[in-house]
Amino acid sequence: MGKLIRMIEEKDKVRILMLCALSVCLNVAVGSLMTNLRMPFFYLDAIGTIFIGFNFGMKYAVFTGLCTNLLLAVLFGPLAIPFSLVSMTIGMVASLCAKKEMTYKRAIIAGILMAAVGALVSAPIRVVLFGGYEGLQRKPSDLLVIGLQASGRKLLYAAYWGAFTDSFFDKIVSSMFVVWLGKRPQLKKFRLLN
Repeated sequence: MGKLIRMIEEKDKVRILMLCALSVCLNVAVGSLMTNLRMPFFYLDAIGTIFIGFNFGMKYAVFTGLCTNLLLAVLFGPLAIPFSLVSMTIGMVASLCAKKEMTYKRAIIAGILMAAVGALVSAPIRVVLFGGYEGLQRKPSDLLVIGLQASGRKLLYAAYWGAFTDSFFDKIVSSMFVVWLGKRPQLKKFRLLN
């Protein structure tokens, strides 16, 4: 009987790892599309990580976030590697927020928390790599960073609010989309693996 239970658990782990791999691909594909469309405030590059965090727990969400940025580094260059800390943090926050059943209201709160905590991790990376700005492409949040610096605020403070502004709507929309996806009958069976 114990051998049968171990076989079932191993099969579930393989299924979850397959979903992690699909989530990494989703993160990279949708994130790259949104980057090329130059949509301000919408990256949607963490939908897969949030899905895994909401449904399968922290270790799989952290793994998905890390693998996403490693794949981005292979495809687009090494500047994605430091931001893997942000992706892993988003996975952690998503899994911590999903201790109870996720509703749209909880998804909004989780999105705000992901934006706030993710910005704490992202701001120092932005300061070191890009002087506090969003990155190689100029975004509307860079105006906020410039304005805060011009008003006498410290660079790290300005970079935090720029990062938070960048991800606020993105993480809320991503979280709500994942909750909507989770309510689809086709995906409900995957929640049972958890």
